[in-house]
Amino acid sequence: MSTGQKNFPTEINPLLHNKLMPPRLNANIIRRENLFSRLDEGLSRKLITMIAPTGFGKTTLAGMWIASREVASAWVTLDQNDNDATRFWTYVSSALRSLNPAIGRTTLSMLAASQSLSFQPLLTPLINDLARLSKTSVLVLEDFHFINSKEILEGVSFLTQHLPAPLHLLLITRTDPDLPLALLRVRDEITEIDAADLRFDEKETENFMRQETRLDLSALAISQIWEKTEGWIAGLRLIALSLRNKRQAADVDNLIKSFSGRDRYVADYLIGEVFKSQPEPVQSFLLKTSFFNRLTGSLCDAITDANHGSVMLEQLERDNLFLGQLERRQNQTWYRYNPMFAESIQYLARQRLAEADIQELFQKASHWYEYHGLLDEAVETSLSANLYDRAITLIEKFIEIHDLSEMNTLQRWMEKIPQPAILLHPIICFTYAQVILYSTDRFAPATATRIEPFLGAAESRWRTEEEQDRLGQLLSFRGNVQWWQGDFLKAFQYAHRSLAELPEYDVFWRGNSLLIISYEALQAGRIRDAQDYVLEARALLGAAQNLFGVLAALQLLSEIFYWQGELEQAEQLNQQILTQAVGDESMLDDQGIAMLNLAHIAYERNDLEQAEQHAGRALELGQQRANEMLWVQATIRLADIHSAKDDLLGATQLLKSLNLKIQNPALLRGIQNAQALFSTRLKDLSSLEWWAEMVSGEDQTILHLQEEREMLTLARLRIGEGRIDEVIDLLREWREDAVQNGRVRSQVEVLCLEALAYFQVSNLAEAIHLLSEALTIGQAKGFRRLFLDEGKRMAVLLQASLPKLPSRSLSLFVSTLLHSFSPEATSHLIAANSAVQIEPLSPQELRVLRLLVAGLSNADIAQELVLSTNTIKTHVKSIYRKLNVNSREETREVAKELRLL
Repeated sequence: MSTGQKNFPTEINPLLHNKLMPPRLNANIIRRENLFSRLDEGLSRKLITMIAPTGFGKTTLAGMWIASREVASAWVTLDQNDNDATRFWTYVSSALRSLNPAIGRTTLSMLAASQSLSFQPLLTPLINDLARLSKTSVLVLEDFHFINSKEILEGVSFLTQHLPAPLHLLLITRTDPDLPLALLRVRDEITEIDAADLRFDEKETENFMRQETRLDLSALAISQIWEKTEGWIAGLRLIALSLRNKRQAADVDNLIKSFSGRDRYVADYLIGEVFKSQPEPVQSFLLKTSFFNRLTGSLCDAITDANHGSVMLEQLERDNLFLGQLERRQNQTWYRYNPMFAESIQYLARQRLAEADIQELFQKASHWYEYHGLLDEAVETSLSANLYDRAITLIEKFIEIHDLSEMNTLQRWMEKIPQPAILLHPIICFTYAQVILYSTDRFAPATATRIEPFLGAAESRWRTEEEQDRLGQLLSFRGNVQWWQGDFLKAFQYAHRSLAELPEYDVFWRGNSLLIISYEALQAGRIRDAQDYVLEARALLGAAQNLFGVLAALQLLSEIFYWQGELEQAEQLNQQILTQAVGDESMLDDQGIAMLNLAHIAYERNDLEQAEQHAGRALELGQQRANEMLWVQATIRLADIHSAKDDLLGATQLLKSLNLKIQNPALLRGIQNAQALFSTRLKDLSSLEWWAEMVSGEDQTILHLQEEREMLTLARLRIGEGRIDEVIDLLREWREDAVQNGRVRSQVEVLCLEALAYFQVSNLAEAIHLLSEALTIGQAKGFRRLFLDEGKRMAVLLQASLPKLPSRSLSLFVSTLLHSFSPEATSHLIAANSAVQIEPLSPQELRVLRLLVAGLSNADIAQELVLSTNTIKTHVKSIYRKLNVNSREETREVAKELRLL
């Protein structure tokens, strides 16, 4: 504590309540009925703007109008520190509660949950609350020119667009707000008041000058004053203050003649004269308090080491010395200086006071704010005076309370502190590293480089001090950094190391590390282990109320279900992710991955149109977020779809264009595997020897699932070349591995390749045996493309297996598959064999079939699918024909037998 620190009563609520107070009106004000009428018109529109430079009476006019009308109001005075979405909407929601305490509860709860949310889900419950207002109300956002956050401006635009009829928004600003004003003008939803409207006319100037100076000024003097000031209210007040001590006509004339409203130095000169005319105690008080935006008696006492702060503020207000009173709250009255006046006095203060004395003023104010629970104001005050050690201590307390909920604020604070000072404080280093990762491009190598000095400093300090808990958190976070950089092996190592350090009660960081380890198990092909890890991770992250972690767990769980062949469960999880991933821009990654997973599922079911739609959206999001992994995987899936539509050239071109843009070696290897796969389908085998040699070599860095994909592509190449002996043992090993570790999809794929290999050497009995096993699992799990992607050779084998399959169900399934091959693959088979009975159902027919089997009538199905009843009848007839049935009961039986649903 610095010298002179007082014992202050602690305020529990951390909001700075004087920001929610409208200005108290002076008794001596000029009523402006013409502008009141303009503002009254605004009550028939959504938005009112007052746009003018400082000193034009915007705030006073708004306060006068509201006080003179039967409208409820909520008021927020903004400053440059409110460009944090969490802080901004907390103040706005808190202000709106003055209209009705029930307003904003949900929104405030969401803001307090430390989750980064986009404006739409955040503001929707608030707008719904406001719709229940029974009285015409106005929300005033004063000094809106300080707001430049794109995220906040988008939210205000959304609020304005959906503003309920009882509420109107009034923006007081020095500059045009970055809002869709043109659209509001076209719709006649805005009332605009500018500097030209706010200027006093000559009559108003006369009334003001006579009221303020108590001088009998001539008509000529009034006219000259009006011409000099051009009706600028602040200029009029400056002249009025200077004229108070001028009783001689000559002095009055000289002062008026010397004034120029266009001269930017005149305001400082006149305020200097006003300042110099004050007694020394008042001058000292002004010099010491002018640096602070809002003042109350006890704060002034702390700053000045005196006990007459309240008396002095009251005196300055009575003298109309550019000090306005805000509302009283909890036995405290708050005031604020006119910004122009404060800036001028600050200029004088920096000339007259030593820098160390000014720093001490800020330090005293910082301690006052801290004691009253206003940590953010305490930090801002410390940073204003470059009191970095003090600011760091306060930021550590702020982090302990708020964690990363106000990330933009933390980033702004830390960017003001020299890096050497930050590196001495491990908590600040660790927090700053997290802020950097989550607020910039987490995929860029430059981001990891920027983070490393802070992580290195924190890790070194915590190792020296044997802070195992903190060290575990840092190692877990390092895993995140490497994850986003695409270095999964390092991420896995950090996750394992972190779990050895983290205590059981640290649910978030343990959940975070388990999430990484579950991905390691998944990529190692150990599906059952992955499922165990991810379920534990989801439980821990849910307990930590971390939405991002829960969504990541759901993504991994959906991939696990996909490999297990539980496509419906995987689909449900991804739909759930799309519903919940509605936060900030980083949640576009979650949306993109969910879209990609849905594309995989639709592709397996041979719903190519749906797969293409989902994969296309995933690609857009991957490119938008510079998420190379998502970008590559979505492009490969789109190439698969092109290939499935017999556009192998288009598929190859897609991958070739991708090859030129991606630099990550692991991703390039995946692209090369996809290209090799398409080359085998094109029978372009001679060009793949370099690739075959590459994938056959030892590589300790390749992940197990990637190795499996490469080995199965290599098996296709060798089967195409007729080198069957080289692949039989290889495929058997991979099948055993898939069975042992629960990779059902891999099991079916390997069985198909084994069947094709035996079929190639005319061992039809073994081929059909293996194929029957694959068909049994594939039918039960809904796999289609695993068979179809093998092309003509698989079509021939399926045709040959039809008479020898063990059940009618499998025969029908094979018939359905055969009708789903491209005409080029099966036209000769279909023409030569009448055993093919089932044509494939279109996606729309499958939707109708599901509802039909569920017992809905044609009319109900039409209503559910938003189609006409006649269209539904046409679909039902087509389904009957394709399934060779005549009733709903038969349809139900065949659908069940074929597992079409």
